[in-house]
Amino acid sequence: MTDIELLKKGYFPKELPPPFNTELFASKLTDIHKDWKKVTLSIERKTKPERQSFKDKFRESKWVVHSIPKTGFSRRLLGIPNPYHQSILSKTIADKWKDIELIYSKSNMSSSIPIIDTTGKRALQYKNSFGEFKKGCIINSFDKLFEVKTDVSRYYGTLYTHVIPWAIHSKAVAKTKRRDLTLLGNILDKNLRESNSGQTFGIPIGPDTSLVIAEIIGCTLDKIIQDKFKSSSIKGFRFVDDYFIYCENQSDSEKVFKFIQSLFTEYQLDINEEKTKISKSPYELEANWAIELGSFTFRKHPKSQQTDIERFVSLAFRHAKSNPKDSVLNFAISVLKFQTFLDESWELFQALILKIALTEPVTLPVVAQLLISHKSKVDKSKIKSITEIIIKEHSAKGHNFEVAWALWICKEFQIKLKDKIAEIIFNSNDIISILIALDLKNIGKINASVSTKNIELELTEESLMDDKWLLTYEAITKGWLPKPKKNPIKLNEYFNVLEKNKIHFYDETKSLIPFPVIKSSTSKVPVKETSNYEQSKNFKKSEPTIVKMIAPITEY
Repeated sequence: MTDIELLKKGYFPKELPPPFNTELFASKLTDIHKDWKKVTLSIERKTKPERQSFKDKFRESKWVVHSIPKTGFSRRLLGIPNPYHQSILSKTIADKWKDIELIYSKSNMSSSIPIIDTTGKRALQYKNSFGEFKKGCIINSFDKLFEVKTDVSRYYGTLYTHVIPWAIHSKAVAKTKRRDLTLLGNILDKNLRESNSGQTFGIPIGPDTSLVIAEIIGCTLDKIIQDKFKSSSIKGFRFVDDYFIYCENQSDSEKVFKFIQSLFTEYQLDINEEKTKISKSPYELEANWAIELGSFTFRKHPKSQQTDIERFVSLAFRHAKSNPKDSVLNFAISVLKFQTFLDESWELFQALILKIALTEPVTLPVVAQLLISHKSKVDKSKIKSITEIIIKEHSAKGHNFEVAWALWICKEFQIKLKDKIAEIIFNSNDIISILIALDLKNIGKINASVSTKNIELELTEESLMDDKWLLTYEAITKGWLPKPKKNPIKLNEYFNVLEKNKIHFYDETKSLIPFPVIKSSTSKVPVKETSNYEQSKNFKKSEPTIVKMIAPITEY
């Protein structure tokens, strides 16, 4: 593992629209380091006050915060750290990767140890998927009657950075050597605090470096649990912060739960009470809604297929209403994306996936990809209508994810925004959405007369080290906003190096990759309407059903 790999695919959160990427930054990292070395050497020849001023400038930075939906009313805050401090953290992890792997090797419970992502989508991936983890729990708990399930409440957001040296070196060592920067735990603690305004609580959700940090804590807790119960017949499994412990009796189950609860408290973590329970077999292995939606089949003749689509979405809505804390509609759209539908079904299918997007905006990336995959059939007037509704509804609530993806759909379909819609975005604090809107304005999809004065006032030298660093750098270097009289980039030595190396973090040429679509022919053969729930033995041989693919429930 290298810092270049971590920064190329593992820096920006995967939930952002396509133009946000760091591949160019990573590819020129060696040149950036060389140029930065020249800067720091020149600073050493300055006066003491000048050296101190330089040091203070780069002491700390802030993340760009990007709010995304989970389910229902709950939200998750992604963090996009400043490239200066993120490159330092990435180098620490890369240089100490073998030491970190030794920490991971202490756990025989984890399915979420980060390994190199061989697919090339990210820098790191989990050793097992959540689905594989669940299957492993079932296979290995065959002889246990009781299941203890628990997890950490807001794990990344509440993680106390001083816990990292505790986990790696023990509390006793960490407390006596808290300023010893030869210790990996102290270095990681310092790197994370510097990227978050010096705060000791929270690590950014999104970068792959956070997977590494979270797993260091997780494997340490695993080792403590393993040692505590090594003489018992208890079997334990963990995926990130989800614990599944299997026991022979109620008494052991209660002992395990109480111990984990006290362990979490010791490491300043809170148990998620809503997801904590002790169950005795027989207990539910899979939610009823996942079974019903995952096993749904769609027929291949026009009227029957349209009936099936309508019934499937109706079923999904019913389950979503009954299970507001579950990712029902996200699962449903994942099932739909694997289907091949006839041309006659498109109008209904389009209307229903737009309804799903409006109801559960976390589905927007998949809905957008589905629309792009059938671009020639899309009704742009409906896309325009739905994106305007989403932007107006979610901007006022600070729902960055929904607004950003609605804007990106407008970019993909070259939809022009009304002035009032554009003004809402430019008057917000939504960094990601503002950049997409500036891109739209640059290509004429937002009128040039729409004012950006409020944004221009915020382009300062200080903003390059706070939560507006991405907006300040990209808006100026791309010429989307006029340069201030005192160009902030020229006043910030690090970002000046990035500009000289022609680095960008927003690539307006990027687009969504369509799903592979199997071309469906338009059927003109009249078909007698039949029930979707008829037994397959009653189907005519000339009416094959499309084989469904069960999509996994994605877990962060």
